[in-house]
Amino acid sequence: MTLPRVFRAGNGASRQDFHWIGHTRDEDKESSTPGDKSQKPQDQKRKQKYRQLTDITLGEVEEAIKLFEHQLVPTQENWIGRNTFCRLPLKRKHGQPPIIFGRVKTSFPTDGFLDNIEEMELYFPSKYAAPDVVHINRDEISRKSQMQAQSYFVRVRVLTSAEEKAELGESISMLSANGFQPEFETGYLDLLDMNEENQSVYPLLYVIGSRWFGTMPESIHAELKAKLKEMIGWGRQVINYHPEWLTHDVNTLNRALGFKYGFTPVVLTEPGNAQETASIVAKTFERMFHSPSVTK
Repeated sequence: MTLPRVFRAGNGASRQDFHWIGHTRDEDKESSTPGDKSQKPQDQKRKQKYRQLTDITLGEVEEAIKLFEHQLVPTQENWIGRNTFCRLPLKRKHGQPPIIFGRVKTSFPTDGFLDNIEEMELYFPSKYAAPDVVHINRDEISRKSQMQAQSYFVRVRVLTSAEEKAELGESISMLSANGFQPEFETGYLDLLDMNEENQSVYPLLYVIGSRWFGTMPESIHAELKAKLKEMIGWGRQVINYHPEWLTHDVNTLNRALGFKYGFTPVVLTEPGNAQETASIVAKTFERMFHSPSVTK
């Protein structure tokens, strides 16, 4: 798969100086080499351990649920899928919460049916730290609780023209396979209604088509530009769908917003097809989820 067009630009400046919205930089992955001695062996070993259920309080579970309550949409009950969020009822045991919530890292077997699961690993999110990994055995899951196990997808708002929506149609199955629920819209009023007080109820991830922006009334372009910059300041991740075959008169969002590699601290990624778009959405959320205070 070719890289989005904006990644192939370059002027000799260090990419580490810029915030690439919607992209996980390769430099981040390469910052720690096998020979890096900055981490003590005991620290590395500690990171590999599971967090025990008895070490998690009900208050922490409620806080984790609250962190993502506006970012998720329910999918299936009593079904668990990799990369989906889930809420699981646990058997009543002294010292552990009655439910657990998090993002599924893996499960065995992988068919997803709760009754078949022997064991699973769950990322347990925190507001102030990277998520812990929790190991859950079959005999720790309650199947007699009045509360059903529930899975959730992550919301992704997709603002497109009619043509862009058709082009991105095949991304729906790709996004769903990675635990995302696209929300297609063609209007702009809901976007303009976002403000600092209510922004927490809006999705963290946005895919915006260049032609969507171009079809908006010119009289509101200035207001839209200001709102998009505010969104980014509030932690929203904006990905600009912009195929390479578009003519030069169709502006990218980077051009419309005055973002430029080497000159501004923020640059938007510009995937050119459905596959690239779905891949960048997944990588972007992965980076966000493993960072503290992902939901601000």
